Amino acid sequence: MNERGDSDDVIEVRGLDVRFRKKRVLAGLDLAVRRGSVTALLGRNGCGKSTLLRVLTGQLAPDGGAARVLGLDPAREGAAVRARTGYVPERIELPRWMRVRDWLAFLAPFYASWSAGEERRLLQLFELERAECVAELSKGNRAKLALIGALAHRPQLLLLDEPFSGLDVAVRRAIATAVLGHLRDEGRTVVLVSHSIADVERLADRVAILSQGRIEREGELEDVARSPAGGMDLELTLQELAPVASTYEAVR
Repeated sequence: MNERGDSDDVIEVRGLDVRFRKKRVLAGLDLAVRRGSVTALLGRNGCGKSTLLRVLTGQLAPDGGAARVLGLDPAREGAAVRARTGYVPERIELPRWMRVRDWLAFLAPFYASWSAGEERRLLQLFELERAECVAELSKGNRAKLALIGALAHRPQLLLLDEPFSGLDVAVRRAIATAVLGHLRDEGRTVVLVSHSIADVERLADRVAILSQGRIEREGELEDVARSPAGGMDLELTLQELAPVASTYEAVR
């Protein structure tokens, strides 16, 4: 594993183990995420996708193995990792008593690279008003606000945990537009957890499929999704590699 942080891989994970009591959630997981890519983490519920993101952001220390994110060890340098990373968790919790402007003003001092111009651009893109109260925002608008908080400091790495869950098509498209816009800046990277096959196919260029705490298959989207008949069928690949309790959507 590269100690100098000059690798083409933004994320390098080797032999990662995480246990919750007697349950082994991650079991010797290996993963490399290339700089400038959009990598989708796929797998059935409970396979460890969200746990992996928590390790990568330094919120959870692994029981074994090692991870490096942007050349840093998140277990020891979590604050430095989070300063260069945008993260939207699966459960978005925002202070309901704040207004949009208050929440963004609260976040800004935590990031030396926070851009007021980017904040304004994203507010306009998402059609959010600064004076709106968080308590009055719809689920979709709360997701948009969380994404603004994750993107306004122009992070080198963006981690999204089910950003489209329960959202309508218009909101999904707006979020996808923002994510793709983020990638226009050279060298920026996205890791996406999603159960929507359509969103994965629209955004990702690489996929990694988790099953039983390990990566069962990873690679370019076209290669992983290729069916025996020669066509593209990512859902069939998922059913083969992670067949239990599959909950994948085919929303278009």
